[in-house]
Amino acid sequence: MNRNKKWFYPEVNSVEEIQNQSEEQKGKGYPCPCCGYLTLPVPQKEAMAYICPVCFWENDVFLQSETEPSDENHSMPLAEARANFRRFGACCEQMLPYVRKPFPEEIPKDHS
Repeated sequence: MNRNKKWFYPEVNSVEEIQNQSEEQKGKGYPCPCCGYLTLPVPQKEAMAYICPVCFWENDVFLQSETEPSDENHSMPLAEARANFRRFGACCEQMLPYVRKPFPEEIPKDHS
């Protein structure tokens, strides 16, 4: 039995698509548990298997703590993914080619 995980890469909106959104649609994102940018389309507990385009963490709604291994992320704990994002800009090095910078509306207001 082949137990290799199939990768799903989310479609990323272009800058033009983001700019053409109505004001009501803009800025309605929810924070990614890994990078903190407002990339989740729904609250974290509802964003099952959503992959953040900024850090490429696959949201795991079943995690009970940030040190628990994530089934969605090849047993990587959220704490390790956060440290990786701070260190090199992705949840793990293999995802670096797929990440993008956050759009202005994805940056939390309290972000320094």
